[in-house]
Formats: sequence, C-alpha cells, structure tokens
Amino acid sequence: MIMSGRKDAVLHNIQLIDIHGTRFYDIVFAHTDTPEQARRARIGVDDAYPDPQPGDAISVSYLMNVVTAIARR
Repeated sequence: MIMSGRKDAVLHNIQLIDIHGTRFYDIVFAHTDTPEQARRARIGVDDAYPDPQPGDAISVSYLMNVVTAIARR
C-alpha cells in the first residue's frame, strides 16, 4: 500500500471520458518495478500533463493508495 508519494510507471492506455460535463482520464499503467501488473485509475484532466499518450514514462502520485495525478518523467 502506498500511503503517499510517487512511483515511476509506464502509461499503457488512456481514454478521455465525460461524465455530466466533467472530463476525466481512465488510465491503465504499470509501475516500473512490477511491469507485469496492470493498474487502473480515473483522474481529472487537470491532474494530468497535456496530451498524455500510451508508452509515456510517467510519475504517478498517490495519497492513501489512491492515484491523485500523473506527470511526465
């Protein structure tokens, strides 16, 4: 469990969704230390860097084991 902090990962898939006018990204990624374990999260568009793409090297921010943001490495 990651209480808070960041982990390096690779972005595998990203899908822009709209829920009642609010935009989110559904992301699939894997931490670099466990590349075989895909993880999923939903984050607000404002919590991601511009134009995220599959294959990007990212840093995933966590708080209480919940993804709060992604940044390009």
